[in-house]
Amino acid sequence: MLAAKLPARHHWQMQQNYSDFLAVEITAVQLDAWADLLPVPCRVLGSNLFGDVFLADAGGAIHMLEVAAASIAEIAASEEEFHQRCVDDADGWLLRPLVDRCRSAGMVLSSTQCYAFTTLPLFGGEYKVDNIWICAWTEWLSFTATIYAQTKDLPDGSTVAIKFVD
Repeated sequence: MLAAKLPARHHWQMQQNYSDFLAVEITAVQLDAWADLLPVPCRVLGSNLFGDVFLADAGGAIHMLEVAAASIAEIAASEEEFHQRCVDDADGWLLRPLVDRCRSAGMVLSSTQCYAFTTLPLFGGEYKVDNIWICAWTEWLSFTATIYAQTKDLPDGSTVAIKFVD
């Protein structure tokens, strides 16, 4: 089981700009479907408003699991560095300009929602407002995990057909 609670001493840091992160409940999310990508052990720190998950590994390094792109990368050497770099978000991990464009277009999230992509970046979807909709973050993480599980062993450039069934 790959879930963890954010220690209380770090809670205020992730809340420094509450509008940049999903509700703290995201720290209890189950990431079993992504296990082959994740450092072991890892602890969930939080998530941006697109459901991308920030994780700390055993050595303290921070990783970003981009769920819509089915990828993970180490982004900071420590939580302190991560929090400092989130202040101005020069690295774009929080997608602030895109969040601002979504909000300007009337797309305002509730505490249980995140922004989701109509066409996932994994499949060439663009980071543009007209490719974004609002979804319950629990459903978005589940959906992207399902897509990841079904595509992770395909070679780059494979053709994929998605069928939706009730």
